[in-house]
Amino acid sequence: MSAIASYRRTQLEHATNEDLLLLLVGEAARREALAAACIESGDHEGLVAHIHVARAIFTELRLAFDPAEAPHLARSLLDTYGWCIHHLTAVVRTRDPKVMAEIQAVTAVLEETWRKAVEISRYGSHEDPA
Repeated sequence: MSAIASYRRTQLEHATNEDLLLLLVGEAARREALAAACIESGDHEGLVAHIHVARAIFTELRLAFDPAEAPHLARSLLDTYGWCIHHLTAVVRTRDPKVMAEIQAVTAVLEETWRKAVEISRYGSHEDPA
């Protein structure tokens, strides 16, 4: 195992649930960006591979979400994850860059919202810790 792989494994083993959530949403965003590039280049196999990973991440996030923890957010968040899964599936078929851009925009909002929620959870305020 390379030093980088060992470091990453250690990071994951010691990550909090919040850290893992941020890593997963970040990876979904990264895969969506790669999928968008595949649409532009006409790489259908690459598109399918990246979309598959992004869909799997949203599926896991949906399955792991405990509505009892945040009942006021549950329906909206679960619907948003479902929307992402549905549109990621559709973009494989349509290869529509506009739909891909919409998905990326929604994921960016999710990523930023979760980042802020984690900060508030950790530091107790809406302001960045400085």
